[in-house]
Amino acid sequence: MLAVLATACRKDLEFTSDAVSLDFSRDTVLFDTVFTTVGTTTKAFTVRNPSKNAVKVDIALEGGSPSPFRINVDGASGLSFEDVEILGEDSIYIFVEATLGVGGVNTPFIIEDHILFNTNGSQQSVLLTAWGQDAHFFRPDRSIPGLPAFSIIAGEDDNGNSICETVTWPNDKPYVIYGYAVVDSCSTLLIDPGVRVYVHGGGGLWVYRYGRIRALGTVDDRITFQGDRLEPEYQDVPGQWERIWINDGANGEDNEFRHVDIRNALVGIQCENFPGYPDAPTSEAKLILDKVSIRDCSAAGILSRNYRITCTNSLIADCGQYNVALTGGGQYDFNFTTIANYWSVSGAVRNTPAFIMTNTYEDLVNQVLQVREIFTSSFRNTIIEGYNTKEFQVALEPGNNADYTFRNCILRTDEATNDATHFPDQSTIWRNQSPGFANGAEGDFHLGSVNAFAVDKAQPGTGVFDDLDGAARDAAPDLGCYEFVP
Repeated sequence: MLAVLATACRKDLEFTSDAVSLDFSRDTVLFDTVFTTVGTTTKAFTVRNPSKNAVKVDIALEGGSPSPFRINVDGASGLSFEDVEILGEDSIYIFVEATLGVGGVNTPFIIEDHILFNTNGSQQSVLLTAWGQDAHFFRPDRSIPGLPAFSIIAGEDDNGNSICETVTWPNDKPYVIYGYAVVDSCSTLLIDPGVRVYVHGGGGLWVYRYGRIRALGTVDDRITFQGDRLEPEYQDVPGQWERIWINDGANGEDNEFRHVDIRNALVGIQCENFPGYPDAPTSEAKLILDKVSIRDCSAAGILSRNYRITCTNSLIADCGQYNVALTGGGQYDFNFTTIANYWSVSGAVRNTPAFIMTNTYEDLVNQVLQVREIFTSSFRNTIIEGYNTKEFQVALEPGNNADYTFRNCILRTDEATNDATHFPDQSTIWRNQSPGFANGAEGDFHLGSVNAFAVDKAQPGTGVFDDLDGAARDAAPDLGCYEFVP
């Protein structure tokens, strides 16, 4: 009976022999910046028959089998399709993907093809365009139980022997990391100005114990770390890759990030003693952040355990839990820093403060909570702001010294800040005062006007002469990472 009914339905179809102009939901399918040898996401468009009668359409990929594009017509993959039926005033879906070959050039290049449609002699086409980009690729080639899969990018010769070396990443092509790329002990990764680093989901950059990284951008050629999804809609999506993970090091072997943008990670930078050595002292090596922006991380912008951090003219913004979490022992110098959290990912609720400092951390080996010393630390000319009532929190356990001071700071908090030991100049601590951002909810943390509260509130004569953008600071500088510019 089903066969008879199906046949009866087919007899009712009337196929027109007239030339029909089909309607397309888009006339161009664009893949914006695709790394060579890496497949794209799938994009789709619809083909609609505006006629009241059914039509039969011949559909073909113009470039044929050499084309980097692949098409699927209403569930069937191939290069050409004959007599594809589209009912009257009905539509079909066409899906498109691409995998580009190596272009042989360092600058972006364009690949084009067409999908051709022939409907009773009516010829139409949809343009396929992909912007290709050659890249340096790093893929994991080893694994150790309990650790993520990784490859060693500095600290090993061609025969697999451990060596001490300095590896430089020049600004010729982007760098794409799968898994974790490791800088091994006694080796250094030097990243030149303008370099773009893209990390695939689940991956990161790992500077192992006594290794070192120096990412030295400039005002005009900033270095970028982000996920490898380059479509515009992924620009601000958090948690696309894991972290930059930096372990403890020797005095003078500091890890430096200057003029660097980090976004879309789980944790922007996680600096800590390697967890396998829980009783190791606070790292002698420092993490130096100068004119650094860390944004849109799903857990934390900076997560520190037993580390020393110097942070100047930097922005840490809009993270899912903490912007800055300083735990265990450490030594901190934060100056002209904006820590602002207006996290607004749909459906997500954040109950944690933008900034927290504790003197404890979880010892995963011995399953205990260790209490460590906070050495002489200073927080100056800084804004800590956000949606929550408590965006600033200091939570200390007795048992070790904690030497720190806050001066010339705006703090969004319901905690007491009248302790003269740690807040020695009460006239320079402004609680729950709006700093006057241009549009914090939209991610613009510049100061909005000359009348913004943060204007002229910083300490003069600090030796910091410009801001995150490179704009000059005047004799009466402003709080936070940006100086107001009319």
